[in-house]
Amino acid sequence: MDKREFLKAISASLILASAPSILYGCDNIVKKKVLILGGRNFIGPSIVKKFKKAGWDVTLLNRGITNPNLFKELPIIICDREKENRYDLKEKSSLIKDSYWDCVIDTWQKSPKAVSDFIDEFKDHFGHYHYISSISVYDGWDKKGIDETHALKPIPEFPTAIEEKFSYSIRKTLSETTILNTLNKYTIYRSHGMRDFRTPDHSNPSEENYWPIRFERGGEILVPDNKDHYYQITDVQSLCDFILHCSENKIYGTYNVAYNPIKFKDYINSLIAVTGKPKKLVWIPGEFLIKNGLRPYRDIAAWKTSPAGNYHFNVNKAMTNGLRNRPLEELMIDQINGYKSRYPNDDVKFGETHNGKEISYFSMEEEKEMIKKWLSVKGKIN
Repeated sequence: MDKREFLKAISASLILASAPSILYGCDNIVKKKVLILGGRNFIGPSIVKKFKKAGWDVTLLNRGITNPNLFKELPIIICDREKENRYDLKEKSSLIKDSYWDCVIDTWQKSPKAVSDFIDEFKDHFGHYHYISSISVYDGWDKKGIDETHALKPIPEFPTAIEEKFSYSIRKTLSETTILNTLNKYTIYRSHGMRDFRTPDHSNPSEENYWPIRFERGGEILVPDNKDHYYQITDVQSLCDFILHCSENKIYGTYNVAYNPIKFKDYINSLIAVTGKPKKLVWIPGEFLIKNGLRPYRDIAAWKTSPAGNYHFNVNKAMTNGLRNRPLEELMIDQINGYKSRYPNDDVKFGETHNGKEISYFSMEEEKEMIKKWLSVKGKIN
């Protein structure tokens, strides 16, 4: 073998060694397999698309009710996890009996027992378990920079039935506990207010995100002016990229997944850059807003006065292990476009009622009145 042939042989062997899929024989490629629990609502479609694009073999497990026209080309195991004894189909289904998935991705929160039941029934059918959790599992947010070593909430006795009698945060904590106690290969993603093109419930206008929509509408905009005001959220697309990354690289453990904390004024500047608006910003001191009836968080989005840890969670561990958050402006564009697709007439009115449902935050009329009141007081001060 001469030098040129030797180099060709070495190059070919390096290409084969770096291939992401396992090769059998000469022409058979075995794809990695993932079972996605849900997959057709909110974060689910984004997860499905990421794994499909990456070449994974995707199977869904859900009721077949929510958005049934999505991913009709994919195999689906029909199963209602909200019902007892729902796995009696196991021995009958060709999709389950002899199947093995490299990964399972679970976004469930309604009942911890649904999580433990799935693990009990399918533990011999999967390798790596992924669970979408929440920073709400942490006990007390009285300090900034809470990381993954922080204590979790105290939990009651594990439920013996499929039920939702506990709060969201307790259900998430109980679900995490059963994963930690029963599995070795797991990754838990503690999100911090997930944002995307989609919303958790597309039929509920109160799920719409206030600030991107308000800036897209333009005009004269009231903005709270507070010292040390920060904001922090989770971008669904970046989270899904991280889930795929952890799946392909066998990265285990628990991770806070969000953008780094951002000054609220920088968040507003990003909205201005995206929308090219408003006509005028009116920064009003938070004390004045509270005194005149606008409550932080309930009436004014993205503003929590306590505890200190709000919007200050430490995401360094996830960043070190491969989390790459896309530019915040890209998320804002997705949020605005998603809203327009759901409400092409721009008819969601914050602080009012839409189709019988009360919508959060303050109305345009309240905004105008508050601006007028503040400018009157400010004029007297000046």
